[in-house]
Amino acid sequence: MDSVKDRLRLGLALSGGGVRAAVFHLGVLRHLAMLGRLEEVTQISTVSGGSLIVGAIFSHADLKWPTSRQFLDEIYPELRKRLTAGDLFSLTALGWRGILRENIRILFRRAEILPKLLAARWGVRGSVKDLPDTPEWHINTTCFETGKNWRFSKRLMGDWQFGRHFSPDVPIATAIAASAAVPYAIGILRLELPEHGWWKTDRATKTPKEKISRPMQRVRLWDGGAYENMGLEAIYKPADGLQGCDFLICSDASGPLTAPRPFSITGMLQGRLNSPRLFDIASDQIRALRSRMLMGSILRGEVKGVLLRMGVSMRQFEMDSTALAERLTDEQGAVSLNYPTNLTRISEDDFDLLSRHGAEVCEATLVTYMK
Repeated sequence: MDSVKDRLRLGLALSGGGVRAAVFHLGVLRHLAMLGRLEEVTQISTVSGGSLIVGAIFSHADLKWPTSRQFLDEIYPELRKRLTAGDLFSLTALGWRGILRENIRILFRRAEILPKLLAARWGVRGSVKDLPDTPEWHINTTCFETGKNWRFSKRLMGDWQFGRHFSPDVPIATAIAASAAVPYAIGILRLELPEHGWWKTDRATKTPKEKISRPMQRVRLWDGGAYENMGLEAIYKPADGLQGCDFLICSDASGPLTAPRPFSITGMLQGRLNSPRLFDIASDQIRALRSRMLMGSILRGEVKGVLLRMGVSMRQFEMDSTALAERLTDEQGAVSLNYPTNLTRISEDDFDLLSRHGAEVCEATLVTYMK
């Protein structure tokens, strides 16, 4: 990124994909930290796995965005230890006492267990109202009632159809759990709503237009990936360009569309997040369309940014044979891409592989496309 002017306002869009995505994104952030660029991040938009890891980062940095040095010296090693120590969401994570205590929630209200596990296992804490003004973090979910992109941030929550609330006091762990509530695997999270303070807003600018009455006491929220798994909408508009940043880094660690596997309650409780086939097909198509729109905008010079794709081969980048030999092989990239979408413990070897893959893809993409 040496060719880019200093103090560029960076926007990060971090996709869903369970622990696989979380570790890949950590590798991307590690490379940016090595360049001393984390201080330039002004916008972060996350889905599912991206939300999980950014919530952990903020929590371990005292609800502030870490400096590049702090990330390298403290945050990254701590999160590596946490993610390789044990499952986040599984029967093992709950333990037998937890299973007995939660009883029927395990079958029908699993999303309400996840915030507790996030606090206990990954140290996630605080409320969205305690987040810093900069960078602005958008936690993306999907509203079951409206079908729209419901977001949490420090200054607001809601969607344009349901209405928006401008002083949200929601635990970060709850917002993350909603963002990661994969349909039918983790399931809907029911969020209790404040009675007052709801506004109808301008669809584009989010400017309050008129107060509205909200008789509903709760809203049901699904995984942000049910709407769009790349987290782009909050900071990139095809018609209006980038929002609150000058350069976008979209890190897409979505898994490939593979052969269908039968849904299993046992598998779900063991941490596997396989969802209905129709959902997977729709998500894959939405992802493809969003990617094409973003790349089209970049190639036409309408926005500045890069799309980082998990599983990409280092051979497609401009590097000599010596440099190529020092990178992960095509087979190792494929292993990273096909790592299962789950919330279970990742081995140290797999963590290092996926993280290195994220760092190498980030480095090669920036060097190639930012000359």
